[in-house]
Amino acid sequence: MVGDADAAFEPRPVLVIHGIGTRDKASYLEDVAGLNTALGDQVRLIPVYWGDMGAPTQPLDTILPYLSWSSREARASRESSAEVRTAVANRDLAGLLDSVSAGWRRRSADSRRRVLASIYGLVRTQYQRASGEFTGDLILYQRHQAALQARVWETVMEHAPGHGLARRPLDVISHSLGGAMLFDMAVAGHPTLHIGEFLTCASQVSYFHVIGCSPQPLDPTATGAPVTLPDTIERWTNFFVPLDPWAFLAEPMFTLHDGRDPEDVEVYSGESGARVLTHAAAYYWTHPVFLSTARERLGLS
Repeated sequence: MVGDADAAFEPRPVLVIHGIGTRDKASYLEDVAGLNTALGDQVRLIPVYWGDMGAPTQPLDTILPYLSWSSREARASRESSAEVRTAVANRDLAGLLDSVSAGWRRRSADSRRRVLASIYGLVRTQYQRASGEFTGDLILYQRHQAALQARVWETVMEHAPGHGLARRPLDVISHSLGGAMLFDMAVAGHPTLHIGEFLTCASQVSYFHVIGCSPQPLDPTATGAPVTLPDTIERWTNFFVPLDPWAFLAEPMFTLHDGRDPEDVEVYSGESGARVLTHAAAYYWTHPVFLSTARERLGLS
């Protein structure tokens, strides 16, 4: 009997979709495999990869003004420790913050000014690069929305046939712009994507709604009241990091079809790596808060 039960067991399919600036397919698949291991064998994660539909992002480095964080600046900071010089040269903001905080009081005024200039340069250029990737992939989605949504359905039909429809909603784990794509497919897709558990990380869905870019038939938030979503999204848990500049709350803008609110869950516990511009999917998908909440929402033991 035990053998028959084991043979009948099928892991629960869960669709996973990435966000902006993901051009390394192998690395993305490794992240998904690691997430599947962390969640356990009760689920089967199905990755949707669409990064090959956009241009490579490396050329962005040739057109960004990197200001004062260059290796020349690092060499000029002679009063700084080797750790600070290395962090500046490697664009390692978290390492730079750790090094600065360790000996700030012992630094001279001139040294403090140079370190602060390096921090400013790092923050600005990292933000510029990430903003460039975000804007580029957003334009890509707007110009090739049908093709990108078709990629999602092709993946579903190949790896989870029959799911994503009204009778068999599909659970979803998304990051960044990927969540907005699936939201659009659930609200106004042809056919509509039916989502069971909608787990979004670093989502811009509510931002697009506030600026009047939600898909029809949703109305703009002229009165500021939350908009009721169709029953194609059964439950919604939205994860955010406070210092992620592209993560927005869902609860103030939306209400689920049964009157419940989406739940916004903060993913942050004071770690140094999350102090500035944390947006990476790998940060969200490996965080204990996300993993424990995802297991609970997906009903995993």
